[in-house]
Amino acid sequence: MEEKVLIKDLKDLENFTKEFSKKLKGNEVILLEGDLGAGKTTFTKYLLKALGVEEEITSPTFGIMNQYEGKNFDIYHLDMYRINNFDISDIIGKGLIIIEWPKENIDYNYKINVQQLENDNRLFIIQGG
Repeated sequence: MEEKVLIKDLKDLENFTKEFSKKLKGNEVILLEGDLGAGKTTFTKYLLKALGVEEEITSPTFGIMNQYEGKNFDIYHLDMYRINNFDISDIIGKGLIIIEWPKENIDYNYKINVQQLENDNRLFIIQGG
């Protein structure tokens, strides 16, 4: 299944992530693809806020993985941009896993491609479900 969502501003993104968060049970893998600056980390910040994370959400670019405590489950936010080989098998099934810049061989529940459009609009193409 594929769904396309046009995001025109941060309010649209907030509404989209609130709705998307209702689908999540806490054992999914979400892959985030898109160019640098497309909005992958911003999407993650809004999604984690919708999932009840109260602490500041930062990019995992330099630390590779950030862990957060959501209202109902743990969340692991990874950035694979600089990493060729990172074993996530230890955290599979222990919470929601969100991976920016994923490698090709990762099984997922959702793959989200974020495309930058004119006027700072974004197109989110969601596969899976």
